[in-house]
Amino acid sequence: MALDAWILNAPLKVLRQEDHPYRETTLATLGRHELGLCRRVTTSQPGCELFLDGRSIFLPGAAAPERAWFELCRELGYEPARHWDWDPALILFQQVVPALASDWHEPPLTLNSQGLPDGVLSLAGLRQSFAEAVAGLRREHPGPVGAKVVETFEWLPLRAVVFHDDAQLPLDFEGTGPCGRVSLWLGIHHDRPVVLEGQSAASASGRWTAEPVDARGPAEVFLTAAGLDPEPPKGFEAALQNALQRLCHWMEGPLDAYRRTYPVGISWHHGRRERLLGRTIVDVRAGDPPRLVLDDGTEITIDSDPVPSWEHGGI
Repeated sequence: MALDAWILNAPLKVLRQEDHPYRETTLATLGRHELGLCRRVTTSQPGCELFLDGRSIFLPGAAAPERAWFELCRELGYEPARHWDWDPALILFQQVVPALASDWHEPPLTLNSQGLPDGVLSLAGLRQSFAEAVAGLRREHPGPVGAKVVETFEWLPLRAVVFHDDAQLPLDFEGTGPCGRVSLWLGIHHDRPVVLEGQSAASASGRWTAEPVDARGPAEVFLTAAGLDPEPPKGFEAALQNALQRLCHWMEGPLDAYRRTYPVGISWHHGRRERLLGRTIVDVRAGDPPRLVLDDGTEITIDSDPVPSWEHGGI
């Protein structure tokens, strides 16, 4: 496992095991938690069970790990909007499991082309669905304007999905999750994304919109984020809006299935206060203005000329 790709705020430490000759079990610590990977006898393919603090969190055939794994990822700092291209399933199966089974005689699980057990729903599957939907746009939008719209979305791949849980929202018609908002983060650069806002349940389908970032129009925002000429051709804006609605309509089914793998009630999108609460300062960078570096990589600016306390009624 490449250390520079590890995004959780605690190291994974695999404990030494001696299994003879093929009965393989591995234990590891992740922060103050214990992980276990244990082979299970199956008739047709490799099968393993994953444990977290002594409780089973995954058996082959499940669509996602159990809630405890999602809660652990959130506890250790995972945020969809900040950690592009990752979600709890990908962290577990593409980082944790390979590290646990690095010395095994045989692979612990049969994996598909996405590096996941068959049937597991993840961000990787959504990104593939989005890319296929963009490819479908080329057939539906012929001509130079349509080609420009398709090129724009080709340079704006899906990078993150954020579900905005709200305890006050009613459960959906199956009682499995709220019909709340979902954000799709598209872009090449993390500091220049396009954020699409919509509904997380197909039954609550409605208009998808780009989250306003400034006074620019949608066409300029999309083209700039894609690294293309920000001057749109005639008819581009209408074609862009049409393609946007079509893309999001195609994505509603996969998004709804993916939403149902996420436990209800875990806040994945935190504001600035929640992001800074409980963090530790690990470095100070000189500059104008100076910056504090926190233990999760966040940088905040120091006010070099603070307002005197008496102006706020202090002593």
